[in-house]
Amino acid sequence: MASRRSVRRATARTPGSKPERERPSGRRTFIVITLVFLAVIAISIVIGFYFFVWKDLWRPVLRVNDETINMDYFLRRLKDYDNTYGTYDIETMLLNITIEEIIRQRAPDYGIEVTSDEIDEWLWNEALGENETISESEFQAWYRNALNVTQFSDAEYRALVEIAIMQERLDEYLRAVVPTEAEQVHLYIIIVSSGADAAAAIARIEDGEDFSDLARELSIEEESAEQGGDIGWWPYLGGLNDNLESWAFSLEVGEVSGLMTLDEEGTVWAICMVMEKQSNRVIEEDKLETIRDKIFDEWLYYELDTVDSERFIDNDETRAWIHLQMAKD
Repeated sequence: MASRRSVRRATARTPGSKPERERPSGRRTFIVITLVFLAVIAISIVIGFYFFVWKDLWRPVLRVNDETINMDYFLRRLKDYDNTYGTYDIETMLLNITIEEIIRQRAPDYGIEVTSDEIDEWLWNEALGENETISESEFQAWYRNALNVTQFSDAEYRALVEIAIMQERLDEYLRAVVPTEAEQVHLYIIIVSSGADAAAAIARIEDGEDFSDLARELSIEEESAEQGGDIGWWPYLGGLNDNLESWAFSLEVGEVSGLMTLDEEGTVWAICMVMEKQSNRVIEEDKLETIRDKIFDEWLYYELDTVDSERFIDNDETRAWIHLQMAKD
């Protein structure tokens, strides 16, 4: 016969019975409250950092078509430029990044693409410098230092290298497709030292005097004066002064220009006349090379005029904030 003690022990082990719950200790409560308090502080710090730092760093500063550049990247580009040249300019950097984006976005339209291996080769040559050879470990040390100095990520640094290669190839492509024949004007010019002298020359031409005779008499530029003002045939971008070129390609045959200055100081003035025009004349080799030297910039001017872009640094307060960030380092 089982003892009462055995029965009580068996009854205590019955599955249906429930043991009395333990109350949470004061230590556990303290830990929970502490964790909640620390979480609130961390969230407050994150929110505060966002409003006082991240919010400004994430703001857009520039849009080029569908690509947006934020403040964080812009500041790092400014700092890298300042470290390299000892100065920086907000407007110049905005223009530089716009140009880079135009090149990156438009180069593929001309069949220009850059592989990862080509970027690696460019970086290796940069690391090589004047050395004949370097080891892999030396290259890696150079690259780590480059990233550390510029504060660019690997992807950002390689993207800049890609754009540099694209620009070089785009320039080569545009030079190669410059036509060897183009519209040209046969130009005569009188160069004098003041606007009053140029106006007097125009008045004498209007009174019926010959342009070439006046060029021999009045022009201060000896070579063209000896030729009666004849400076030959010129294509667009062939090397004429910008003001002179603008007049030359806007005149009809036999028409005389208005007054123009040939220098920023206003010490050299001119008038010109188009003697002949040809729509498809072979370009002289030296002038063709001048056109090739200018063709990339001409392409770029057109792209800058037509690109869909927007700048968001549009007030003195934002510029002051940028200068403040630059002064911190």
